[in-house]
Amino acid sequence: MNGRVTRWSRFRRGPRSLRTTVTAAAALTALVVVALAGVIIALRLHGQDLRQVDQDLRARATKVSTDAGKLADTRPGADGKDPIDHDGEGLDAGSQSLVRVFSGSQLVSQHGDISEGPIPAPTGTGYSTVTIGGQDWRSLVEPVTGGQLQVLQSLAPVQQRLSDTEQIVIIVAAAATLVSAITVWLATGAALGPLQRLRVGAARIRTHRAHDQRLPEIRRPFEVAELTSTLNGMLDELDESMQSVRRFTADAGHEIRTPLTSLGIDLETLRRNPDLPTEQRATMLAAMTAEHARIVNLLAGLQELARGDAHALPARASVHVAGLTGDCVQRARHLYPGVTFDLQVDSGAEDVPITGWPDGLRTAVINLLDNAAIHGRPPGHVYVTLTATADTLTLTVDDDGPGIPPPQRNTMRDRFTRGDTTAAGSGLGLALVDQQATLHGGELELSDAPQGGLRATVLLPLK
Repeated sequence: MNGRVTRWSRFRRGPRSLRTTVTAAAALTALVVVALAGVIIALRLHGQDLRQVDQDLRARATKVSTDAGKLADTRPGADGKDPIDHDGEGLDAGSQSLVRVFSGSQLVSQHGDISEGPIPAPTGTGYSTVTIGGQDWRSLVEPVTGGQLQVLQSLAPVQQRLSDTEQIVIIVAAAATLVSAITVWLATGAALGPLQRLRVGAARIRTHRAHDQRLPEIRRPFEVAELTSTLNGMLDELDESMQSVRRFTADAGHEIRTPLTSLGIDLETLRRNPDLPTEQRATMLAAMTAEHARIVNLLAGLQELARGDAHALPARASVHVAGLTGDCVQRARHLYPGVTFDLQVDSGAEDVPITGWPDGLRTAVINLLDNAAIHGRPPGHVYVTLTATADTLTLTVDDDGPGIPPPQRNTMRDRFTRGDTTAAGSGLGLALVDQQATLHGGELELSDAPQGGLRATVLLPLK
């Protein structure tokens, strides 16, 4: 028993195709609607037939009421014979109808279609339905002079018409259900065909695990075409992200391996030469300290880039860029005492806040100042300008170094990319600035500075 219940439960919980579900729902809807409409129509027709029968009974009663009164005054003969079936004027003998006249409780006249079986005597006036010989009849009893008039009409034609109507409703409902099921099955097959192609394409990509494959292009219906375009766009982004991660991992491994190798060589040298001269030892320790700082800075930059790529960012807050930039300039003056930093903040930008991430903006400004100080002309001069318009806050950092040739400026935004003139730095500075500008809805522009070096401009939207 438990096994059968389990199998039945699995059957009921089994997956159903969308095509089957939609077809079953459409067929059931057609069946219910047509059947309900048919029942309502049949009942209305049956009600109209009954009202028509009542009207016919009323008309027949009115027609024979005068003669019925005369007959009611006539008593049965002394010979005790049964009442005579009259064919007098005004008493119709129509098909499946019967007219009876009573004097008191005594039947004095009856004519029409005499039904087999006993006919119950009327117990009151008005309309009623009686059973005669197993068949329903409609009865109307009215008082007349000296007695009662009873007019009866067989309901067999009315009931036959109701039965015929019910059969028609059943046939029409079954036909509508079948036609709806076939039509919806074919229509959903045509509509779901593109989705099936998408499923096959997705299964092929999953099986082959090829990063460059795409789903088949589908032009109609419009919704499926939009879905295909969206999914292919997502695959393009995933492919680009995967390629970026691969390049990033390879570059990061190379960048970290180099200083670690240098540190390892210096440590091994110190271990094997414990009597190394003090001056030479100090030089090696200074080099090791620089390599350590380079690794720390590189890891910090990688961490910031990874957070930005994953959008693992804190909640946005209101940031006063003028105050933040002033703090960064003070830091740069302390770190690079040989470089002059000139900060100019436009009056319209002093108290203008933007919505963003303070740490991300601080990282961008620090990297711009570090790049300008490192790549500028020693002793260099860095010009920092902050201006604002109605909808944009502009931060400009100019240096007096050799600059970057125009063909190389877009490449310098890439990670681990350094200029031809120097190998200092991690190669992540402009990449971090560009990422933060993009995350804040802005952009980074590189151009020539008036002093001959590089001008880096960050445009941040105020809205």
